[in-house]
Amino acid sequence: MIELVDANSLDLMGMKSQGKYVENFIVEVELWRSNLEIVSTVIDEWLKVQKDWRQLVNIFLKSEDIKAQLAEETKLFEGVDREFRDIMIEASTNPLVLEACTVERKEALHQMNINIKKCEKSLNDYLE
Repeated sequence: MIELVDANSLDLMGMKSQGKYVENFIVEVELWRSNLEIVSTVIDEWLKVQKDWRQLVNIFLKSEDIKAQLAEETKLFEGVDREFRDIMIEASTNPLVLEACTVERKEALHQMNINIKKCEKSLNDYLE
């Protein structure tokens, strides 16, 4: 999917550079360029969240010691876990990329990433 987004973005840049040949549908080209830019940034954020979530899910949800010592961070991570699982279920039931990669989704994933980083920092501090 990432390769397709990149390839299509390059195609749109090529179309845009055609000058007078693209004047009649430049608005559509710009709309698609904007959509692909949003898709690309959402996918990047999604992959960051997925990678970090995968590393921390067993630590925060299955370790009783961590749950006891880092109760606040565990609650924060549980919220991220719920929200991430909901997004993944939603994406699997409706796999249309443009619908899955919205600006709102980008903001939600960005906030999840911030919360995961907070949990990860607290975990690292605790382990030190």
